[in-house]
Amino acid sequence: MLKRREFLLTGGTLLTGTALGLFAGRGSAAAHEYDVGNLKVEHPWLRAPVDGDNKAQFYAMLHNNGATPDKLIAVKSEKFGKAEIHGDPKKLDLITPVVLPPKSKVTLAPGGVYVTLLDIKKHLEVGWGLEMTLVFEKAGEVVIDAAIDAPDAAHAHDAEAMERWQKAHGQDSAGPKEGGAPHHEHHHMDKK
Repeated sequence: MLKRREFLLTGGTLLTGTALGLFAGRGSAAAHEYDVGNLKVEHPWLRAPVDGDNKAQFYAMLHNNGATPDKLIAVKSEKFGKAEIHGDPKKLDLITPVVLPPKSKVTLAPGGVYVTLLDIKKHLEVGWGLEMTLVFEKAGEVVIDAAIDAPDAAHAHDAEAMERWQKAHGQDSAGPKEGGAPHHEHHHMDKK
């Protein structure tokens, strides 16, 4: 079993070649994109909770390729109690949906629009993934797999933040010293 980071860093040469061959007929979809209706969720990730905390922040790029607006209205998973969407870039302290105008891209990122995951029920291991469901007002639901990055990550797959986290937690770049390496899968769901 491989950790997401090890796979990404090594390029997963054999697996990637095989996967590209299998998915060539589906177009040039990247490995971390999910479609629902006219919406695309790209590079979903979250900052793991700091030690002793039970909340995390979720980020992604949301594309509305349609001719009508839509909204991200909920995020759910059995791994956390609830989610608060902070969708107004001018009033980030308010809980509001993320509005997706037609033919637009909205980026959820540190310092901007984001979702807080509260009451995390299970430890979220850095380097793994978290399956969750995004709920859009018109497009409906899509199950995604978000990369779990270090608590101080500035962006998805932040290698420097990962190295700091590993050093602070007694790990090297090969993963945990004890036990097996975590397993992580990508699930791609299309809903039309």
